[in-house]
Amino acid sequence: MAVMSMLPQIFNGTLREHYLLLFGMAGGIAAVVGFVAAWVGAHFGARRAARLGADAALANSGVGVERTINSLVQAVDAIALEVERLSEGQRFTARLMSERPSLGVPSKQENPARVITPH
Repeated sequence: MAVMSMLPQIFNGTLREHYLLLFGMAGGIAAVVGFVAAWVGAHFGARRAARLGADAALANSGVGVERTINSLVQAVDAIALEVERLSEGQRFTARLMSERPSLGVPSKQENPARVITPH
């Protein structure tokens, strides 16, 4: 009987009070397990949603890269056309300068003693 007097009053009660304690603890455990399961499910669901969103963003970004590459190709083509025009103009000017008679400028053959060094 000495052990019975040391227990809290709730354990010494009637059968109905024991059921309240039992179901209260079972409900508390179920609530904790439910909260943990909900947290784990939300965590993995959020990770999956983030991964799917990142995959969709990468798939859609390929369109932007393709547009950028196309605009870069057009820009390089335009630059190549302008360089071709400049080189054509330079060839034309060089041809005119070589066909033009000298206007009082002594040629290199007239003064062989004078040598221009490349430094």
